[in-house]
Amino acid sequence: MTPMEESDDQVRAEIGDLMEQVMESMGVGTLIIPDEIQRGMMETANPTLDGDGLRALRDDLKSML
Repeated sequence: MTPMEESDDQVRAEIGDLMEQVMESMGVGTLIIPDEIQRGMMETANPTLDGDGLRALRDDLKSML
């Protein structure tokens, strides 16, 4: 699927899944929340990113795994 075929809702759902995976991989007791997770949390609470921004956030989260 090319980026043009992905809907913003699909990318947001993938971001949510990736945030869970990253947090699980970091384990409990993490004192500092990485910037990528903070950005994902902000986007979840108040969606403002366009398609390119969403894909960049998703790629940043993927790189953390």
